[in-house]
Amino acid sequence: MQLTIYGTNTIREAIVSCKLQKTVYVSEKKQKSGFINKDLLNLIKEKKIEIEIKNNDIFIKEFGKEAFIKGIAATAHYNEKQYEELFGNKSKQLPFYLILDEVTDPQNLGSIIRTANCSGISGIILPKSNSIFITSSVAQVSQGALFYVDVARVTNIARVIDDLKKRGIWIIGMSNNSKDDIYSIDYNVPLAVVIGSEGKGLRRLTISKCEKIVKIPMVGNINSLNAGVSFAVMAYEIFRQRIYNK
Repeated sequence: MQLTIYGTNTIREAIVSCKLQKTVYVSEKKQKSGFINKDLLNLIKEKKIEIEIKNNDIFIKEFGKEAFIKGIAATAHYNEKQYEELFGNKSKQLPFYLILDEVTDPQNLGSIIRTANCSGISGIILPKSNSIFITSSVAQVSQGALFYVDVARVTNIARVIDDLKKRGIWIIGMSNNSKDDIYSIDYNVPLAVVIGSEGKGLRRLTISKCEKIVKIPMVGNINSLNAGVSFAVMAYEIFRQRIYNK
């Protein structure tokens, strides 16, 4: 899949991960301002990647207004994984999967992918329908982390949960309606965390498939965090237990 990317960090990671396609494009405005990141420029030269300066209007037409704000864009190859490919990693780390049950906000998905890479995720699973997938905005919010995180789309989340159970993966859902909080569980087991949509949370069928439901304790006036923040809190409790609290 060919993906338009923009921004210094995202383009840098596309180059480092060998996903960038031949040329980096810079707007006239960006080129005249001289604000291209020096480290990125040196990396582009080192890898012998071409730089093409584009008229501002053409740049906007080809890459969009969000890319024009950054002033630098490129095309990268994004490799979507098949579900079975998520299980080929021979890492010594305990498996840690994430299932996103109809998350539709690109900001949330990009943030989640960034956190997933930093916290050692084994793979992210999304439904093929009623869900955001990889877009230029997702790539930008992830700051290039999407090139290092395996993401697979599936037809039926419920069947995937059943399959994960057969593989010895413990399924934990996140919901504010739970009596148990995320700090009451031992995560030193193979597991998959399930997070629901931004508005409705986990679907009833998905909840029924989970072996444990947990919540993030809160003391403020509102009753929820967005999906990206919720995953970050959960992911780093799992990371803390596995790395620092053995």
